[in-house]
Amino acid sequence: MKIRLLFLFLCALSYLPSAFGQTVKHTYRFYETLEVAAPECGPALAPAKALGTCPAPASGGDFISDVLPCGVQRTVYQNNLNWGLMYPNTEGAITNNYTIQMYIKPTNWGTTWARIIDFSNGGSDQGIYFKDKNGSTDRCIDFYPYGIAGACPFFNTNTYYLLTFTRNGQTGIMDVYVDNTLFASYNDEDGRYVGKAGTPIYIFRDDQSVSCESGQAHFGYLSFTDQYYSKTDVDKAFNEICFTANINPNADFSIAPLAICKSDQNVAIAYTGTIPVPGEGYTFEWDFDGAQIISGTGMGPYVVKWNSTGEKDVGLTITNIKCGNKIVNIKQATVSDLSLTTTLEPGTCDKTSEGTLTVTGKGGTMPYQFSIDSINYQADASFKLFPADYKVFMKDSDGCVVNEAVKVEFASNINVQTIGDTTVCAGESVQLFTTSNAQNFAWEAQPSLDNPNVKDPTARPSVTTQYVVNASLGVCNLRDTVTIQVAPAIEVRATRDAIIDINVPFQLVASSPQVTNLSDATFTWSPPNGLDNPASPSPVATLQTDQSYTVAITSGMGCTGTATVNLRVRQRENLTVPTAFTPDGDGKNEVLNPILNGVTSLTYFKIYNRWGQLMFYTKELNKGWDGTYDGKPAVSGTYVWMIEGISNEGKVMKKNGAVMLIK
Repeated sequence: MKIRLLFLFLCALSYLPSAFGQTVKHTYRFYETLEVAAPECGPALAPAKALGTCPAPASGGDFISDVLPCGVQRTVYQNNLNWGLMYPNTEGAITNNYTIQMYIKPTNWGTTWARIIDFSNGGSDQGIYFKDKNGSTDRCIDFYPYGIAGACPFFNTNTYYLLTFTRNGQTGIMDVYVDNTLFASYNDEDGRYVGKAGTPIYIFRDDQSVSCESGQAHFGYLSFTDQYYSKTDVDKAFNEICFTANINPNADFSIAPLAICKSDQNVAIAYTGTIPVPGEGYTFEWDFDGAQIISGTGMGPYVVKWNSTGEKDVGLTITNIKCGNKIVNIKQATVSDLSLTTTLEPGTCDKTSEGTLTVTGKGGTMPYQFSIDSINYQADASFKLFPADYKVFMKDSDGCVVNEAVKVEFASNINVQTIGDTTVCAGESVQLFTTSNAQNFAWEAQPSLDNPNVKDPTARPSVTTQYVVNASLGVCNLRDTVTIQVAPAIEVRATRDAIIDINVPFQLVASSPQVTNLSDATFTWSPPNGLDNPASPSPVATLQTDQSYTVAITSGMGCTGTATVNLRVRQRENLTVPTAFTPDGDGKNEVLNPILNGVTSLTYFKIYNRWGQLMFYTKELNKGWDGTYDGKPAVSGTYVWMIEGISNEGKVMKKNGAVMLIK
């Protein structure tokens, strides 16, 4: 049955986003296309060649495969050097009040400057760039001509960043976020970063004023909206970027339950997509595959039920009224109608010690399987059973299960009852205390029992085991069953050893494939030093010194496993020289030594007097100037120093300055 809901406005003008102040948002996910993500209406992006004179490939870019930080391997778009992307801005999403978000991984910085966004239609060199500093291979953000903003250098060529450029049209303030960290709040009262409807916005394309200021990047997500984003909005976008960049959530819906085991069972179907209620500007077309609709209209939620068994396709098609863009989502549910009946032929002590229980199935989806313990199923519908209370189970091929309690009785007075089903951790033992008036006992599953011929043996199973005690009294036999479930050893998977930045929060994560429900387990991180929540499966560590953590996971069954994470705090690389020293023989501050942090070798350390004469030279890390020249004390005054070294990361670090020699 198809239910179609049209949200119509009062007149044709209502299709325009501005007619009722609707939000304009255009989203691009780059799955082999530069088109806007359906069902949004909006212009396609277009490759745009840089306006300068730098040589550029014939094509603007390629769709390539990449792995995003959350582990998803997918198609992304890589622009070629001296090419970018043009957003037409035909609907005026980017004017005074807007947000531009891009999830990118820079791969090539080009030369010194690499343009990020151009609001000037190529007419101005002033804008937002990636910029190097002191020859570093990493980059900063630069609001040319106003200079660098935020942490610097910060950006490298192997990390995906969520860049957010959001402007408040009322205050004229433009906020720039990297991931969810505010890098800069720029007072754009002169409208330098204001767009105009119909004037394109360019991403990663250079202007013609100064050539060759282009870079390359992998684009995983790009969005333009006429809404200003607060810090809360940016936090939400960053926390959900892995989902948002990879999944189009507009047509999502839920079915509960997915396996329906009774034909008269109500099923709840709810729209869970991102289009806000009441869905103005869109049509919602549901296909419930012949189900009876109990309740629900429009976007839902619906309650339906099917009067026949089998797989049911539930489909939702959402169409944008304005442009006809549509998105389709289809999910499956399975309906089963299953029941069973039993017949029992009891046993007697003078004929046989067992009864025969036969199960007859009806409904559902054949073939059936049968069990008396809900664990071990068989195709045979008959069971030979000793006197006891049983529960017989039947399962169809769709996984629906029905059960019925059965009491098997005999004419004899024998009785036997061992302990109830229980759980032990791997390596533990349990005694099978048994109540019975029988004379002899024989236990099955003997290898893991200390003595299979006593009433109360001790079991030490290595895997989940069903123990069956056969008790005999005279000519009659009776048996009872106990299943000892062995909880597996807890394998703990924790965050790999890492090098982290000082005082920068670092996410720790611990999990276990044996723990599927976190609420049933306890997590203990020790020591708690530097952790926000040592009892969390994913605490955040903020450290100033190296630290090793041990995490213990205890399952709901009481089994525990541990793992260790070693965190090493990366010290900031630095190279400098004091501003003064006093080689006057008092034993204090006698030698001018450079201050080296994270520097593995020196290329040179030179001291010149004010006439340019070289007073001191060394390449040794631990050698400084004692204030002498040719074995004689140098005169008091100002001297110039130059120093160059190589950092732990292989970076060349250079500095120069002046020092006062004081006596």
